[in-house]
Amino acid sequence: MTEILESRAYTELVRKISTKAGFRSRVLGKIDFNGASIPILSLSRKTEGHSPRILIAAGIHGDEPAGPHAILSLLERFPDDWPEFACCHVEIVPLINPTGFDLRQRSNQSGTDLNRTFGSPTPPAEIRFLMDDYRRRSVDLFVDLHEDVDTPGFYLYELSPSESEAFGPSIISALRKAGHPINESSIIEGMAANDGLILRTSRPIPRTFRKGAPQGLYLKKLGANRTLTFETPPKLPLDERVAMHLLSLRTVLSCWNP
Repeated sequence: MTEILESRAYTELVRKISTKAGFRSRVLGKIDFNGASIPILSLSRKTEGHSPRILIAAGIHGDEPAGPHAILSLLERFPDDWPEFACCHVEIVPLINPTGFDLRQRSNQSGTDLNRTFGSPTPPAEIRFLMDDYRRRSVDLFVDLHEDVDTPGFYLYELSPSESEAFGPSIISALRKAGHPINESSIIEGMAANDGLILRTSRPIPRTFRKGAPQGLYLKKLGANRTLTFETPPKLPLDERVAMHLLSLRTVLSCWNP
């Protein structure tokens, strides 16, 4: 896969490919950067009836390109290679932080880590656009595509209804079977982990987020039944990291029985 290094080129390609794949694209808002306005897109594809809703997001940290490129790969092969999506409404936000993407940095152009500002009374523009959209309807399942520069292998966070219902073990098993490295540390990012999975089943959700919160926790507060955050290791080639995200997503869909 050829890496795209400029957000406007990425956004235009996503818009073109997603239309061919049967998605409707909306502009949630625009971010001014270097004399241009860069749109933040939301893509959606609905099925008939009252189907469950999955939301997939990527690119909230600008120095984590595997997520946005995984979205591109998914769209290029949609729907023929993704029959698992036939059961649900699909929503995708492919690139949340276009200025960080252009600058190759975690934060946006103002130096803000966007994934710590959901639910804040005064969020940055990028997150305000998303919050305004997310509050209009709830999602059943949320998947967030990330990377972690410090990890030797894949790991994930999961907010699950219960330990027995967690998807994480199946995801790790599928990745290991495919030959991908797993972060087997017992402590990851200061949190207890078990074979690449940081699992929470009863984390209390505050009524308000005065200083902001991660996207997954915010969507849990809005009613998501389950949220998952994938973390791939940037030391590996981009193609392998994209493959890890896509295999993890496919495994989630095979486990999901809404």
